Amino acid sequence: MEDLRRCVLLDMVRMLNGSCSIDKLALLMYMVDKLSGYFIFNWSIEDYMPISQDFLDTIENLRRGGYLDVNNGRVTITTLPFDVSTCGNNWLYSRLISYVSEVVSKYRDKDVHELLSEITDIVI
Repeated sequence: MEDLRRCVLLDMVRMLNGSCSIDKLALLMYMVDKLSGYFIFNWSIEDYMPISQDFLDTIENLRRGGYLDVNNGRVTITTLPFDVSTCGNNWLYSRLISYVSEVVSKYRDKDVHELLSEITDIVI
């Protein structure tokens, strides 16, 4: 599951032009999990904000591996190549990436407050 999480998160950040706030990334990933019904991360809601230790651990794993920079609450893709061979061989990845693409296309220009409002209206 960890490889799948890493692939999906890296692809989402790439779709967001290689960088975004960690809060926005979490909200978008939460939307993907809720809309797809696959739940690759375990989420809880605290003060209307989705929280996932799995999500944070995956971000940290990617940071330690050199694939992401995390600075001042912002996540940025590095130039280190990621072995994507583990991604495409997973049927669930193929399904999830279509949800990722849909969510990013629809919500990429929204800020964290707007996303929280959308989540409250749509999926909580």
